[in-house]
Amino acid sequence: MGQELDISFLEDVTVKVTGEVGRTKKLFIEIISLREGDIIKLDKNTEDYVELYVKDQLFAVGELIVANEKYGIRVVDLA
Repeated sequence: MGQELDISFLEDVTVKVTGEVGRTKKLFIEIISLREGDIIKLDKNTEDYVELYVKDQLFAVGELIVANEKYGIRVVDLA
């Protein structure tokens, strides 16, 4: 059938991946008034999926997890 594509030359390419937990809109005065310990409410619940972006393009969705005392994202589906 088809021939496999050799992409081994991409093995050392670094790509920025961004995980988005949620969004909100704030007035500028609210932003500059923030203090340590303030809570910013986001548009998602803790159980909602997290989006993963590569170069500002949706790449995958996942679940927020805690691994080795750090936050991580378990990929559930590729976009």
